[in-house]
Amino acid sequence: MAKKRFNISSTLNKNKSTTPLSEKIPLKKTEKEPEEIKAKVEQLHDAPPKAQKSASSKPKTVKRSRKSKPVGEEKPRLVRMTIDTPEEMHKRLKIRSVERGISIRDYILRLIEKDLK
Repeated sequence: MAKKRFNISSTLNKNKSTTPLSEKIPLKKTEKEPEEIKAKVEQLHDAPPKAQKSASSKPKTVKRSRKSKPVGEEKPRLVRMTIDTPEEMHKRLKIRSVERGISIRDYILRLIEKDLK
C-alpha cells in the first residue's frame, strides 16, 4: 500500500502569521557577600541540637531485614485464601465482627480454628 502524502503548507502558513514572543527580560543578579554566607553557615552548624522528646513519646522502631529472625519468634507461614460470599452474608459477617471488636479476618480464623478442633 502506498504512503499517502499530506499537505501541511496551510499549517505552516498559519504559523508564520503569529506574533513573536515578547522580549526577554534580563534576570537581576544579587551580589552576595562571601563573609556573610560563611557566618550564616557557621551559625547553623554551631546551633545547639534540638531538645530531646520526653520519655512518653513513641520509641523508635528498629527495622529488621527479612533474613534475620529473632530467636523464639517463629511465625507460621501464611497462605492466602479468597472466597466469594453473597452480599447479605458479608454484611452479617461484618456486623458480627464489629460487635465483637475484631476484624473480619480474625473472626473467620477463630471460626475455622474452633471447627477444626
